[in-house]
Amino acid sequence: MTKKILNIDSREFEEKYGISSPAAKLICAAGLNDEQISDLLSHDMEILTSQSECVRKCCEILMECRKNHTKVFVGGDYDADGITSTAIMKDILDRLGIENGYYIPDRFKEGYGLKPETVELAVRKGYGLIITVDNGVSAFDAIEKCHELGVPVIVTDHHRIEQEVKADLVVHPDYMEEEFAYLSGAGVALQISRTLLGEVDRHTALCAIALLGDVMPLWRQTRRIVRKGLDLLNQGVLPSVTAMLYNGSYVTRTSVAFQIVPKLNSVGRMNDMSNVNTLVPFLLSTDQQQIDNYARQLDNVNQVRKNLSAVMTRQCEDMLDDSLMPILYRDDFHEGICGLAAGKIANKEHRPVLVMAKSNDMIKGSGRSVPGFDMFEFFSDFEELESFGGHEQAVGLSVSEGSFDSFRRHVQDKMAAAGFEFREQEETAIRIGSDDMTLENVLDVEALEPLPKELGDALFAIEDLVVRDIYESPKITRYHFLNQSGGFDGLLFASVSPAVSQPRCIFGRLSVNRWKTNVIPQVEITDLL
Repeated sequence: MTKKILNIDSREFEEKYGISSPAAKLICAAGLNDEQISDLLSHDMEILTSQSECVRKCCEILMECRKNHTKVFVGGDYDADGITSTAIMKDILDRLGIENGYYIPDRFKEGYGLKPETVELAVRKGYGLIITVDNGVSAFDAIEKCHELGVPVIVTDHHRIEQEVKADLVVHPDYMEEEFAYLSGAGVALQISRTLLGEVDRHTALCAIALLGDVMPLWRQTRRIVRKGLDLLNQGVLPSVTAMLYNGSYVTRTSVAFQIVPKLNSVGRMNDMSNVNTLVPFLLSTDQQQIDNYARQLDNVNQVRKNLSAVMTRQCEDMLDDSLMPILYRDDFHEGICGLAAGKIANKEHRPVLVMAKSNDMIKGSGRSVPGFDMFEFFSDFEELESFGGHEQAVGLSVSEGSFDSFRRHVQDKMAAAGFEFREQEETAIRIGSDDMTLENVLDVEALEPLPKELGDALFAIEDLVVRDIYESPKITRYHFLNQSGGFDGLLFASVSPAVSQPRCIFGRLSVNRWKTNVIPQVEITDLL
C-alpha cells in the first residue's frame, strides 16, 4: 500500500474550536460538515429515549404480557449484536417478571433468523408472544407460521427492509426519529429497555459492544451510547466482559473490536465445540466463579478458532491460482472459518475471494471483496445459488454439489466480462511535528474517540525524530523519542515491521500509554522508514 503524507494548515480549526493541532488536522482532513464536527467535539453522553410509536406500542404489548402472565419467546442471532440483543431483551423480561425463554439458532444447521420450526416448538411450549431481536425483517415464512398458529409476533431489527414485513409490529430505526438512524439490533432493544426500565447500565454497556461489533456509523445517538457504554465497561458494570479482556486492559473501541467481539463471534463459528446460547447467561452473570470458568472456556474456543483460521488460510494460499476471483474449496474446510480465511486472502491478494466448504449435499462459503468491487451486486443474479446474502464487501452463499462446476465457470466468465482491475489504495497520514507529541495534544485526539469511519485510520507521520533509547524484545520494540515536552514513546510490534535504530519517519496512531502511575504519549507504529 502506497503512502501519502498530508500537509494540513489547521490554524483556522484550532482557533474556531479551541483544539490542538493534531486533533484539528485530523478533523480538517476528514472533510466533516458542521453537524458532524459538533457531534465529534461534544462531550455530552446523555442518551435519549425514542418517543416513536413503534417503541411505545412494543412496550405496551410487553406490559400486557406481564399483566396477563403471557410467556414471551425471544428469537435471537448468533453474532455479537444478536447475542447482546438477546441478553438485553431477556434481562428486560426478567426484570419485569415476565416468564420467558430465548433461542439463538445454530449458524450451520439452521442458518440466520427465526424459522417456522422454531415458531412451532415455541407455541407447543406455551409461549403466547414471539419477539425477534437483530433479525426478523426477512423471516417471512416464520411470520406466516406465527399467523397460522395464532401467536402474535413482534419484529425488532435494524437490517434493511426490502419488502413489507407482515408482523403484528415492527420496531426498527426506520420508524424512529433521525437521532436513532444508526442503531444496531441491540440499539433497538436498548430503546425498549429505556422506555420500560429507564437507565440500565448493563444494557447500555452491552449495546456499546454490539454497535462496535456491527461497525455502525458512530454518529448521533449511536455515538453517545458507545461513549457512555465504554465508560461503564471501564467501571466494571459487566464482570463477564472484564473477564474477557487481557489483564488490566483499558476498555477502548479497539479492545472491544479485537478482544471482546471476536470471542463472542467465535462461539457461533465453532458450533461443533460450543453452544452460542450459553453466552447469554454468561454475559448477564454476576457469579465471579461462574464467569471465570466460562471465560477460560471462551478463551479456549477462540484460540482453537484462531489456530484453525491460520491453518485454513495457509491451505488457501497454497490453492491460489491466477483467476480474477479465486474460489478456494475443500471438503474438509470448516464452514465457520471460511469468511475469516477469505478476508485474509482478499486483503493480501487485492482481489475478491470465495472460500467454500462441504455441508451435507451443499457447498457453502463466504466471499470477501476489495474496495471498488461490489460483491453483493455481482452475485445478485446467479441462478445456481440456493441461498445468498450479505453486502458490498462480504457475502455468504450456498450451491448444490451438482451445480458447483457450473457456478465456478459462471463466476470466472462474469469476472472476465467485468474487466475488474484492482487499484491499490493509497494510505494517507497527517504530518505533525515531533514537538506536537505532548500529553495534552494526544489526549485531545483521544477525546475524539470513538472515531467514525470518516476519520479513516487516523494515521499520523512524524519525521523530525531524536531517539534517546530503544528497548527490544522478541515481540516488540519500544522507542523513546525526545522532544521539547520531555519525549514520547513509539511502540512497534515485530509482526508489523523490522525495527531500525534511527528511523527517519514513523507512521502510526496516537495513544496514551497508561501503566500504573505513568501516563505517557505514544505512537502505535504501523510503518517506519
